[in-house]
Order: sequence, then C-alpha cells, then structure tokens
Amino acid sequence: MSFKIEWIKENKKAEKEGSRLVFEDQKLVGKKIVKLFKKKTLVTLCAPPQWGKTGVSLYVSYHMSLKKINHENVFFITGMSDRSWVSQTKERVLPCWRENVFHRNTLYKLKQRLDILKQRKDILIIVDECHIANKSDFILGEIFEDLSLKNPRKMKMKNIKILQISATPSNSLIDGEDWGNYHGKICPRMNSQYVSFERFIYEDRVKETKCLEDNEECQEYLQEIKNGRPCYHLVRSVNSGPIGNIVYNRICNNMKEHCKSNDMEIFELNMTKTKSQIDKFYEDLSKEPQKHTIVLIKNMLGASKTIDDTYIGSVHESTPHKKDYSSEIQGLPGRLCGWTKRQTNGPILYCNREILEEYIRLYESGFNFENEELNWRDSRLRVKDGEVKSKDSYIRNETFNTKTSISSI
Repeated sequence: MSFKIEWIKENKKAEKEGSRLVFEDQKLVGKKIVKLFKKKTLVTLCAPPQWGKTGVSLYVSYHMSLKKINHENVFFITGMSDRSWVSQTKERVLPCWRENVFHRNTLYKLKQRLDILKQRKDILIIVDECHIANKSDFILGEIFEDLSLKNPRKMKMKNIKILQISATPSNSLIDGEDWGNYHGKICPRMNSQYVSFERFIYEDRVKETKCLEDNEECQEYLQEIKNGRPCYHLVRSVNSGPIGNIVYNRICNNMKEHCKSNDMEIFELNMTKTKSQIDKFYEDLSKEPQKHTIVLIKNMLGASKTIDDTYIGSVHESTPHKKDYSSEIQGLPGRLCGWTKRQTNGPILYCNREILEEYIRLYESGFNFENEELNWRDSRLRVKDGEVKSKDSYIRNETFNTKTSISSI
C-alpha cells in the first residue's frame, strides 16, 4: 500500500476518534522544518515535554517523502532502551514505517539496513529524545561514526537528513550548533492551551519535595495528598548509586506502613513487572481508583511516555544529592505537561521548583546556553555564568571544534 494512502487512512481514523493525526501547531512547526531541510542537513527541534513532537515528526516524514527523500528510508530511532517507547512510536507512525523503529538495543539493525542499501542516499533519520545515551562513545555515536553521519558535506551530497528532537537537547544541541550553516534550530511558541511549567507555577501547584526516607515526612506527604476524591499519586525513588537500593527499600517500607494505616493502596512500577502488567497499569490510569493509590516508580517514566492525568492527584520526583536538570524536566513533572492535560484543578507537583524556573528561562532564550543568567547541570552539560562545558555527543564532528569539552561533570 502506498504511504500516501496510509496517510489518508490514518487521518480518517484519527478524525473518527475525535482527534487529529497532526494538530495545527504541529503542522506549522513541521512546515518550518521541511523548509529548513531545503538548505540544512541537521535540524534540532527543542520543544517542551508532551508538546507533540511525534506529530511534527510524522508531518515532516510524510512531506519529505513526497519530494525530497525515499519514503522507505525514513527511520525513527532513540538512545533510550525503554520498550514502551518502541510500542508507543510504532502505534503512532504510518504502518509502512513500523519496521523502521529502533531503540538502543536494536540500533545495530539500523546499521545493517543502511549497510545493505545499494545507494545510501535520500534518507531521513529522526532521533527522538536525543539527549539520552547520546555520548560519542556510546552505541548511537559509534553507529553515526560508522555510517559517516557526522560529515555534513558528504550527507548533503547524498541528501541525508537528520531531525533530532528533545525537550532538553543538551550537548546534542551544542554540537549541532557547531555544524554552522548545515544546522537549523526550532523552538515552538506555546499557546494557552498547552499545560506548561509556567502554569503550574502560576497556579501555585508546585510544592517542595519531602524526604520520604524519613518516616515522619513520609506520613506528612500522605496526609497532604489523601484529601478529596481517590487518585493516583506517582512517586519516584532514588535507586541508583551505591546506596540506591537501600534508599528505595526505606521509602518502600515507609509507604507500605503508612498506606496501610491511611487506608491507601500501593503499587510498585518497575522493570520486574511483565509487559501485560505495565500495560494494564497505564490503562487503569484512565479509571478512577477505589482508594488513593501510591505508585512507587523505579527506572521508568523518565522521558517520552504520555500518560492520562485524569485521576492523578500528585507526582513526587526523586531527591538525589545532585539533581540532573534534564531528568527533572523529562521526568514526572514533564509527564503532566501537554495539550490534553487537565485545564483546571490539575495535579500537584512535588519537585525542584528552581529547575523548572531555569528551564523556563532557557526556553524563553531560545535555548541559548550562553545566557549569563542561566545555570544548568545535567550528566552531559554544565552551564554557569555564561560558561558552557559539554561532553561530545553522537553528532560531534571534530572538524568543528569550538566548544569546551570536559571529561566529567
């Protein structure tokens, strides 16, 4: 079946469900990216969490396939290893592209596919959540090196395009900017229909996190959130590092003790659950729980995943000693942003307000990391007082060497 027919069918299917395959704001941004690709080889889309980046990538893929590239050579990839990203992406792209979806553990298949092309040209690669596992010596960087996807001059000759997407593009944007005239950047404007971090702050729905390892503070947290109709309350625990498991077990034990005394339920969401159990959990989020329910999260919901907030009462992010800013933005706070989120009486965020404010400042500057008022820190990038230091990403080209690199942050 022609991809054009699939596009028409998927549009009709979305309309029957009362939705759209690509919404107007996404279409406008998609048009800008297609126009940029007339001259650019690499484009970075910096859009806030749950803004609709998949809709943009669909529009770009379809319209680039009409004239600019071979529709069979459209690939959707990520450095994430999350299986839910794969299933969610395959559900959203056209049927003809579902076998062209690769995550970290299957990226070698992308290399195999491109290696067997008789003429490696007219290709579009969309890198979703381009900030994740993106260092130059990781598999994403190795594959881009092997496939000569770090050489914009050769890529331009062969009509190979890359669209990298993230709410926190970090070092991949820094390295993209060094491509000079081969690179373009887009930061969409947000209108009032999008539930943003600004709205959470304006409506006073951002609260200070609790030390849930402490038995008394854990009890205080449950007392604060259990009022009103029964809801789900998503809680992420610190679980990495030498004492990660100890911290998790303390929080888990505290939660179980106080949930029992407060007549609340608790559910542990982690990678020990089967796919069917995880799928059922996401389905149940759309149903009102009989009791207030704590969802204790470990190694999940770190980025990308869209969740229904209809019955979410609050989310509580983890509280490590040094917080990764990108993780905070992409984590539970980011899951509550979006076009379809509750416009009134929305959930409460227990997180680091300062990081949200820094992100707002970064976004309003058009992701200008050299802004002297900005302070930013994640595992790949550090910005302080206008000084930018970052680690090499998967698109780092040593031909363009203008940045300050660091071995550790």
